[in-house]
Amino acid sequence: MKNIWSIICERSSIDSQTNLLSLFNCIEEVKLEIDKTKMPKSDKLVIPVNFQLISLWVIEDYTKENTSEIKIEFIDPRGKVLNEFLNTLKAKKGEKRLRSIINIQGVQITEGGRYYYRISQKKNKKFEVASESPLDINLLYKILDSKAANTLKN
Repeated sequence: MKNIWSIICERSSIDSQTNLLSLFNCIEEVKLEIDKTKMPKSDKLVIPVNFQLISLWVIEDYTKENTSEIKIEFIDPRGKVLNEFLNTLKAKKGEKRLRSIINIQGVQITEGGRYYYRISQKKNKKFEVASESPLDINLLYKILDSKAANTLKN
């Protein structure tokens, strides 16, 4: 199997009659306004977003069944892997392409900047990068509570 493309979107739909895939609200960037007074004490923040990571794979030898292990990593702007999970893709004999749709609920971030979803495929007992999808996260810190703003001034 070979990864052709991967994209992040809010949701997708597959037409049952035509098998056509529709992608809705493709995501390249997330802008967040954060109340500075309510920031957690830890260095990580979980943002409650739901989206999908969708990939198209082509089957190079479709005369047989194909199975491939993939690893998906969420990487912060400093290169730290924040989340990782494994998945197995299976294509039946005769299938020439395969779509993988991964649902993601909530994202843990460490700072503003460019994050990546890195998809790696196991080849010869070693994972090799198949694709990377960027996700820019821009943080805007504000003090939204007037009482807290007065406390910080004093």
